[in-house]
Amino acid sequence: MSLRKRRGLLVVVAAVLLVELLSAAQYLLTHRLMEEDLERHSELELTMKAIIMQRIIEDSEHTLKSHIMEVKHNLEYPDSMFNIVKQIAKYSPYTKGCGIAFKPGYYKRKGRLFEPYALKTDSGIRCLQIAGENFDYTRDGFYKDIQKKKANSWVDPYYDAYLKKKLITYAVPIYEFTGDTIAVFGVDIDTDNLGDTLNSRHMYPSSFDFLLTEDGKLIAGPSDAGLQKDLEELVRIINDSTVTREKSYSGRTTMIDIEINGRDGSLFYASMKKQPNWQIAVVCYDDEAYASLLHLRYRLLLLSLVAFGILLLIISRFAKGEKALNLKTLEQERTNSELRIANNIQQTLLPANEESLAGIKEVSVEGRLIPAKAVGGDLYNAFVRNEKLFFCIGDVSGKGIPAALIMAITQALFRNIASREDNPAHIMKRLNETACRNNQATIFVTLFIGVLDLPTGHLRYCNAGHEAPILSPQGGKTPAPLEGLLPNIPIGLFDDYKYQMQSMVMEPGSALFLYTDGLTEARNAKRKMFGRKRVLQMLKETASTDPKQLVEAAIKEWKQFIGTTEQSDDLTLLAFNYTPSTEKDVIGEGLTLKNDVREVEELGAFVKQVAEALQLDKSLTGKLRLAVEEAVVNVMEYAYPAGHTGEVSIRATSDGHRLKFIITDSGISFNPTEAPEADTTLSAKERPIGGLGILLVRELMDSVNYERINGKNVLTLTKQIKI
Repeated sequence: MSLRKRRGLLVVVAAVLLVELLSAAQYLLTHRLMEEDLERHSELELTMKAIIMQRIIEDSEHTLKSHIMEVKHNLEYPDSMFNIVKQIAKYSPYTKGCGIAFKPGYYKRKGRLFEPYALKTDSGIRCLQIAGENFDYTRDGFYKDIQKKKANSWVDPYYDAYLKKKLITYAVPIYEFTGDTIAVFGVDIDTDNLGDTLNSRHMYPSSFDFLLTEDGKLIAGPSDAGLQKDLEELVRIINDSTVTREKSYSGRTTMIDIEINGRDGSLFYASMKKQPNWQIAVVCYDDEAYASLLHLRYRLLLLSLVAFGILLLIISRFAKGEKALNLKTLEQERTNSELRIANNIQQTLLPANEESLAGIKEVSVEGRLIPAKAVGGDLYNAFVRNEKLFFCIGDVSGKGIPAALIMAITQALFRNIASREDNPAHIMKRLNETACRNNQATIFVTLFIGVLDLPTGHLRYCNAGHEAPILSPQGGKTPAPLEGLLPNIPIGLFDDYKYQMQSMVMEPGSALFLYTDGLTEARNAKRKMFGRKRVLQMLKETASTDPKQLVEAAIKEWKQFIGTTEQSDDLTLLAFNYTPSTEKDVIGEGLTLKNDVREVEELGAFVKQVAEALQLDKSLTGKLRLAVEEAVVNVMEYAYPAGHTGEVSIRATSDGHRLKFIITDSGISFNPTEAPEADTTLSAKERPIGGLGILLVRELMDSVNYERINGKNVLTLTKQIKI
């Protein structure tokens, strides 16, 4: 092997090792950050479900205890017991049934066994005397357990022979004045309903939650029959003392690495702070939790392999000593190869066929990237999360593969950060801090980030040295750049720079047109620049707000302008128009309340009217009422400080597929989604009204949106409905 070939091979090997080391370090760092984020989300999921379970526990205990004296005062009238259990079953939302099992022979005229029982059915409350030859409650676990303990207790889950269902029971002993136990008074809760409540929403498509007793017995889990074997295995793992487990970073939860049916994942669980100290667990699989990281890894690996292939090809050509190949031809071939590679990379990273935009009627998005022969690093992205359109457009300084690599990392980080944060200035700050790390080459990125609230048209944005977007109103009005746009500095220069957010409200039918300097700085054969004036004139002549027409018109005008002149920079265009869906008020002008929690009672009738108008079932109506009441109480508590008066307006709108409750107030700026979490260490009586906070509202509704518009707080709760 010649000396030239050896040197070339060493260069390739060194480059491969260096880039792979950098890629591996970046992968491990990102994996660590996502692992911490998964733990935080899991802890939040467990906290939210614990609040709901604690409320069910406290409601059941309080309901039963509040009727003990009524039972004792009416012991002389055995038939009155039916009315007592009926009232409990009727007004306790989570109760399947309620019964009083008297000791054998207590009422001789009623026979040896007497258990008045109220059963909740789809048709109403049925009152029965269920004891007899076919059912002897003295053999049941709940009766034996309470007789033995002689204390209030939650009985371990058991199969009820009479109801033919798995139940969990809270029971208390009833004493005579002599101190003898004469009856066991209990409420039964259907564990299937508990499982459905726990799994009404999931962190990821395959995630699920389940509930255990303090000593590890399964109470409730997902109703899917296909998951029952997996659930049994997970319960076994938790109860196996030999299984390796570790505490989370916060120390509040325990985590176990699992493998179920060939899928790796994590099992997080924690005990509730109060009696009966039940345990709540959530399962997350790695292929869903780290999906975005795996995609980034594959893309970076593809980029590295292509780059190494180019390097190897160039060295091989030199080593063969192809004297006929002059420097000009070699440079042209290298440039053309780089162009093809960068084009493939950039096109695979663009948001083509973005799933989150499918079916969204409020906004239409069109983007295009036309790379130059001298490869740069333009980027754009757009996706919808929680009824908000997140979008960005940027231009990486420099040329070639380094710029394309920075473009790929910036794209991935934008999606990752924006999946949890909706303040564009905060997103920009996080991107800047990452771009400044070990940036010895001082590569910077001009970037524009925007977040459009689809229900209201409220647009918040942050600019980092990028070209000003152009607003194109509906009805033939003259397009114009965004007024008063703060330039800020590009990201990647100073890690402590404070980026500022701006906002505006987009009118229905209007469009926003964004572009890189590949449009305005394009030159023709006479070396004249395209310029912003030509962009404005082109948009005016197009006389349309359709994003596809705007993008295609801009490309056509650009091609005609440069003619046969070689393209010197990437051209990237992004446009969208805002077309909010038409929704009608369900009931007149809505409801207006003073900021007094005593007026919250009027919400029940309002929500009931809305539900009846849309013919919603009682179960959904109850959830809607609870969510709206909780949200309004939060607004009253925090938007209006003590001593200040004001009003809270509630409107209900629907387009036949979605129901929205729009809550508006003129109080101080207050985002309920950032309010402090409820203190679950307090009892139901000690906890202030609204204490469950926004966690419960998010659990009950499909989306919760907040915007501050024209000095008013606007909170929108959305629920998908079937009419």
